Amino acid sequence: MYSKKVSKLIPFLYKMRFSLIIILAMLFGIFKNSYSQCNVNEYVFKSGEKLLYDVYYNWGFIWISAGNVEFLAKDTVIKNKTFWHFISKGTSNPSYDWIFKVRDRYEAIVKKENLEPLYYKRTTNEGGYDVNNKYIFNKEKGVIFTFTENSKSSYKKDTLVYQDCLFDVLSATYFTRCINFKTIDKTKSIPIKILVDNEIVTIKVKYKGEEIIEDKKEKKYNTIKFSTTVIDGSVFKAGEEINVWVSNDKNKIPLLIEAEILVGTVKVYINRKENIKYEFKSAIK
Repeated sequence: MYSKKVSKLIPFLYKMRFSLIIILAMLFGIFKNSYSQCNVNEYVFKSGEKLLYDVYYNWGFIWISAGNVEFLAKDTVIKNKTFWHFISKGTSNPSYDWIFKVRDRYEAIVKKENLEPLYYKRTTNEGGYDVNNKYIFNKEKGVIFTFTENSKSSYKKDTLVYQDCLFDVLSATYFTRCINFKTIDKTKSIPIKILVDNEIVTIKVKYKGEEIIEDKKEKKYNTIKFSTTVIDGSVFKAGEEINVWVSNDKNKIPLLIEAEILVGTVKVYINRKENIKYEFKSAIK
């Protein structure tokens, strides 16, 4: 049986499932506004790449294996034209489903030539709380059509003004993995814009240089470290930093994410990487 304290923390932990996926996406995509154009010179991923993460929550001396997050990139064909199809899923561990069941799914379809977003969908259920959001990006008309609803708010249609270099969380994830991080000035914080829950949010991030880290199995990696300051009103401590360490090789795969929250610490570790484009050279032998 779970202790009463741990049982009370489980629902709180899973309420941040969407936040964890946002963290991953933000910290993949921290440098897009440092470039004047949203062009991609070379992709660091290929169709079929899958990244799987384990989420752990620390409260005092207790570490809880909370769930997992998955990112998949693949090709999809629409009207005889090939596009990128990005999918991310978040799932609570089966042993905790009876306490607080989570089944989250995010999808994005973007152009092959420049990763310009065309379509985004969020379908999530967290402890019985449902969210269904859909965005359709129309650059030609200069608008973004949004369709949102959740367990507390009825279905709503809206229209936002289209902005260049504005991404949903998944297209931002893959677009900015393609950027050469080592050209970034360490002394500057860089703003990025992401469309989240029908709002355009700006978050400042900073490059912190290279660092050697260890995973839960004490395996060491050469990484590049970044951070961002969290937003007020979230489950995180206002003013605190979220840190991310990505592989210091051509793949630029996030290997570890760490964040302080109101009642503990969250760590997200890479569990498995499949069908990556380049040989993985970040591990230290």
